[in-house]
Amino acid sequence: MKWAPVEEKKRIESLDILRGIAIFGILLVNMKSFSGPDDPIRSLSYEFFDQPYDVWTNILLDFFVQGNFITMFSFLFGFGMILMAERAAENDKSFVPIWIRRQFVLLVFGILHVVFFWYGDILITYSIVGLLMLLFYKLQPKFLLNAGIVLLVLYGLFMTSLTYFYWASGTALSEQAASNAHHLSEIKRSIQIYSEGTFGEMTAERIREWKDLNSFLPFFIAGLLPMFLWGAYAAKKRTFSNRTLWKLWFSALILGAGSKLLPILWFGYKGEDWHYDTAMSWGYEFGGPMMSIFYICSIVLLYRHGKFKRLFNLFRFTGRMAFTNYLTQSIVASTLFYSYGFGLYGKYGPLVGVCFAFIIFGVQVLFSKWWLSNYYFGPFEWVWRSLTYGKFQRLKRVNEHTAF
Repeated sequence: MKWAPVEEKKRIESLDILRGIAIFGILLVNMKSFSGPDDPIRSLSYEFFDQPYDVWTNILLDFFVQGNFITMFSFLFGFGMILMAERAAENDKSFVPIWIRRQFVLLVFGILHVVFFWYGDILITYSIVGLLMLLFYKLQPKFLLNAGIVLLVLYGLFMTSLTYFYWASGTALSEQAASNAHHLSEIKRSIQIYSEGTFGEMTAERIREWKDLNSFLPFFIAGLLPMFLWGAYAAKKRTFSNRTLWKLWFSALILGAGSKLLPILWFGYKGEDWHYDTAMSWGYEFGGPMMSIFYICSIVLLYRHGKFKRLFNLFRFTGRMAFTNYLTQSIVASTLFYSYGFGLYGKYGPLVGVCFAFIIFGVQVLFSKWWLSNYYFGPFEWVWRSLTYGKFQRLKRVNEHTAF
C-alpha cells in the first residue's frame, strides 16, 4: 500500500474548520504589519494612531485576536503530526524521513516568503518546532499534556518577569525618549522604503526586519512548543466528552480572558510605569494560548451541536487550503500596500486594516470553495505534498461531481 496524503473522505472536518478560523485570525493580526510598520509602532510609549476608533480597534485586536490564533495553528500542527505518524504506521512506512523532508520544504517556503513578500513569516519557525517535535511525538499523552503546562507557565512567568524588571530597574523610563526617537526613525524609514522604494530595497528591509523580529528565536520557539505538545496530546487522546470540553472551556475562559483583560484595565499606564507592559506580556504569552484553547473548545462544541453549520462550512473550505490562503494573503497585501502595487503602506490605521482583512478573507472563501470543486488540493498544498512525497499528486478532479 502506498503512503500518500490523507484521502478527502477521511479528513476530519472540525480540524479544517479550526484551520480556516485560525487563518482568518492570523490575517487580522498580520494586517497591521502588512499595512504599516507595526513593530516599531507597538514599541512606542504612546499610541501612534491615536484616533479613538483606531485605539479601540487595537485594544479589541489585542484581546480577541493577538496571540490567540498563531497558538491555535500551533495546536493544529501538533495534532496533524500525530495523524501523519499514525498513517505511516498503518502503511508500514518510516515516518521520520518523510516528516523531515516535509519540514525542509516548509522551511524553503518560509525563506522565499520572507525574501519576496513579508518579514513576519511563521513558516520558518513552524519548520524548526516541527523538527523539535520529533523528540516528543512518541511520548505518552499524559507526559505531553503535563510538559506543555509546565513549559507554558514557566515561559509566561519568565517573559513577564523580564518585562517587569526592565521597568522596575528604571531603565524603561530613563531610555524612553531615546527609544521613542529610534522607533520613530524606524517608522519613517519603513514607510519610505515600502511606499516608494525599489523591490531590492524592500527585500533588504524585509530581511533586516526578520532578523530583528527573530533575534530571540529560541524564546519564540519555547512559546509555541507547548501548543504543539497539546495538539499532539489531543490527537493521541482523540476522544473528548462534551463534559470534558465544557470544563476546559470554563478553565480556559477564566485563565485566558482574565489574563487578557489586565492590559485593558491598565491601558492608561502605557508608557508611565510597569503595569501595562507587564500585563501585556503575561496576556500575550500565557493568555493567548489559553484563549486559543477556549476558542477550540467553543468551536468543537458548536460543531457537535450542529449550530452555525453553514458558517462552519465556509471556514472548512479556507481551512483545507490554509497554506495557500496564508501565502496568498501576503501576496495580495503586499500588492495593496507596497510601491510596486498601490503604495498604501503607512497611510491607514488598524481599523482600515481590519476592513481590508474582511474583504480579502471573503474573497478567499469564495475562491477556496470554487477551487476545491475543481481540484483536490490548494495550489501551494499540492506543491508542498508533491515535494514531500517525492511524486506529483493528482490535482484536478476529472469526470466527477463533488457536492459541497
